[in-house]
Amino acid sequence: MTALDRDTATLHLTPRVGSAPDCRSRSIGPTHASMRVWAERVLSTLAQSYDGAPLTLVFKGTVLPRPRALHALLQQAPAVVATWRGACRFILGRTQAVRGALEGWDLDEVAGRLAQAGDVAHLELREDEATSEPLTPVGRLVLGDKARTLDVLSELHGPWRICQPLVVRGEEWARDRDDVLRRVRERFGSERVVVRSSCSAEDAWSASNAGRFLSVLDVDAGDAEALSGAISDVFGSYGPGAAAEKVFLQSYVYPVSESGVLMARHPETLASYWVVASDVHSGRTDQITSGALEKPSSAYVEHGVPKGLLPDSLRRVVTVGRELVKLIGVEALDIEFAMAGGHFHLFQVRPIAKGASLPEGSEVHRARLLAEACTAHQALLRPRSPVVGEGPVYSTMTDWNPAEMIGRRPLPLARSLYGGLITDRTWAEQRAGYGYRDLRGVPLLRDFAGHAYVDVRASLNSFIPAVTPSHVAEALVSHQLARLAESPELHDKVEFEIADTCASLGLRERLRRHYGASVDAEELDALAAALRELTLNGLRDLPAWLAQVERLRAHPFAPGFEGGLGPVLARLRELGTLPFAHLARTAFVVTALLKSFVREGVLDASEQREVLQRIRTVAGQLQADALRVRRGALGLEALVAEFGHLRPGTYDIRMPRYGADPERYFGPLISGAEEPPRDAAPLSRDLLERLDAGLQGAGLALTSDAFLGHLGAAIAGREYGKHVFTKTLSGVLEHLAAWGEPLGLSRDDLAHLSLEQVEAALGLSPAEARRWCRDAVDEAREHAAAVNLIELPDILVRTSHLLFHVSSGEQPLFVTQACVRAPVLVANGLPDPEHVRGAIVLLERADPGYDGLLALGVAGIVTAYGGANSHMAVRCTELQLPAAIGVGREQFRRLSGGRVMTLDCGGRRLIHE
Repeated sequence: MTALDRDTATLHLTPRVGSAPDCRSRSIGPTHASMRVWAERVLSTLAQSYDGAPLTLVFKGTVLPRPRALHALLQQAPAVVATWRGACRFILGRTQAVRGALEGWDLDEVAGRLAQAGDVAHLELREDEATSEPLTPVGRLVLGDKARTLDVLSELHGPWRICQPLVVRGEEWARDRDDVLRRVRERFGSERVVVRSSCSAEDAWSASNAGRFLSVLDVDAGDAEALSGAISDVFGSYGPGAAAEKVFLQSYVYPVSESGVLMARHPETLASYWVVASDVHSGRTDQITSGALEKPSSAYVEHGVPKGLLPDSLRRVVTVGRELVKLIGVEALDIEFAMAGGHFHLFQVRPIAKGASLPEGSEVHRARLLAEACTAHQALLRPRSPVVGEGPVYSTMTDWNPAEMIGRRPLPLARSLYGGLITDRTWAEQRAGYGYRDLRGVPLLRDFAGHAYVDVRASLNSFIPAVTPSHVAEALVSHQLARLAESPELHDKVEFEIADTCASLGLRERLRRHYGASVDAEELDALAAALRELTLNGLRDLPAWLAQVERLRAHPFAPGFEGGLGPVLARLRELGTLPFAHLARTAFVVTALLKSFVREGVLDASEQREVLQRIRTVAGQLQADALRVRRGALGLEALVAEFGHLRPGTYDIRMPRYGADPERYFGPLISGAEEPPRDAAPLSRDLLERLDAGLQGAGLALTSDAFLGHLGAAIAGREYGKHVFTKTLSGVLEHLAAWGEPLGLSRDDLAHLSLEQVEAALGLSPAEARRWCRDAVDEAREHAAAVNLIELPDILVRTSHLLFHVSSGEQPLFVTQACVRAPVLVANGLPDPEHVRGAIVLLERADPGYDGLLALGVAGIVTAYGGANSHMAVRCTELQLPAAIGVGREQFRRLSGGRVMTLDCGGRRLIHE
């Protein structure tokens, strides 16, 4: 595409249609750089040639004038026809005779039709006389301020409706308000109207300033006082210089069945997605744009997806988007719309203000990854022994929750570490050792287009007792997968809401209610008995797993990779992640049992909190030790030795350890350390007796005292086991960083190498290792750039979900009943401790490395990922810190855009401002 923007270009005027043959062409040139001068020359020539007759200007070729020149030309011409490479793209005009898009008509036919409405001037600019421009000139003609854009689009034919805008200029409003109000009354009568901003500082190509200026909805046009106030308020939102600006009024569209915003490209990456955020509940048109809707529906549609795969409402929105992109010639559009009375109403079209461009070749790479992912998903539809169950489901947050621990798009080192230590074999070894089905040899994680997913079918298989017959296991898993497919929002709560994995109160009745139609009652009773035995065995073995952890603590990490990475990681698996996995399973078991007492009415929610708050974990120990340092009872060195290994991103070598800068990260913690709460009063005898009754009802030969002891030991043991094994893991990462330094490999470079590649490089000479690693890193970066352009859902049920998906928001876990309003701090990595105090901190994934934040006086925590059994939920419960755990990716993005938010745990609300 090109635009007229050179010092030398020639404009040729040819005779009007029907003029005498001897009418000669006139030339204008050079144009100079000034559009004003160029427009003046055009107008002067037109006046000389056509004696002021109304003209339609037809631009031919690949060139179009810039908006300033176009504005001047339109003062003399009723229409402008813009063409590109011989085909008519659109018509801008003020007369009914020239409305409409004439795609595919040749220029002579266009001119002939226009001749019926008036004289025609044919302006032709040769392509070699213009310069190239990165943004499409046609788009620059159509897209201006809000009012002008809608005025232009209202002249074009398309599958939408636009309420004709009435423009009010600031100078008019300042000079004669009564006249403006009169014009409004003449136009709208007593209609309801919307007064909208149309400031020159918004909707620009470089910056949108979306939401910066006021618009007022649902104003009575017949109420002069209300109307005057609304217009003044909108002008007032502009600040100084409002007299040179304008607002506009339109008929208020209501009621609406759906409203929202369509992005014709991904707003963050510009990848080829239609991104639709919509509201189908409120009946209003401002809930999405204002951010007031707590859980908007968000859809991501790959540009190449067949329309037949899309739901009807989504297909209609995308169809309009495609028409606008085709008409305007700009792919990165931001479109505001609403559905009312069966019609698609267009409220706004503007360019997506994004300075960055797509990496070269990344879209091709992205398309290849998506095609490969679709093929891989199809190949995994049928189960392979020992896995049973129909209908595979993949989730980023089920079971070992990769989204929280390594991220949705993990880099090679973190992904291979997590797999090697946990999800390749350890996960299944732990389940088999606990008494569940043996799935060793089945990986828990699957990768689709660089996104890490838990195989939920394999996970559900691993929670069925080993003694359960295969036909029963298949019936259970198939039923559970079907329930999850119907309620995908439960994918981060599978072990609480979908599957029964241990003894609990009401277990027998629940099993019969869910599976009675497909499994015999005797087999279900046998399943319940097996789960009770698993539960008691797990509680009995707690001390042995804690002893394994103590062995690792005694000898955390011996620096050196002389024997390769294999022996180091094998020892970490044996003494670290395997016993930790056992502790984590037992902690879940006792937590699920406690929750069942609440579900069945034995305890209430406040009593459950009272029980859990008594448990002291390493998070509380960190605060207690910080207080001891402040009092001089403990040295800073000792605190760093115990907690300095923590890093925000346990598996991420790029993240600094707390110990890398003790004064910065531990200093505020020490200075702000407070007295721990006094030990709570003993639990009431009534509560203990109810616990005894609940345990008896669950078929467990345990006293309440024994259960509470197991509960505390399991939860504290899980956090302690995590603390110990991550200390060794942190040492391994630091040693890897030291190994890479003389090779010229930064921490970021190393993050792009897998364990297998590091192992291979350890066997090479330094020079060979440097070259080999550099090539591998470059390839991994290119791959990561393409992966970052791909949007996949958090739960994957069908192959088509790789190409489009709709999300309606997650159901977070709220901790405490408190309500706090505070500034928002989005922590991407380790935030500056000075900025943390008094803020609500937003963490995409809150692994143990963020423990130090909790003692820095934060007002609250919000995480995108995590659930009731996540370590952050446990930490916040222990410290009684207001939190929303696992709000989901879309709501997290929305909340991240606010400056202040209200975290209302009691009301289960998140409100951003």
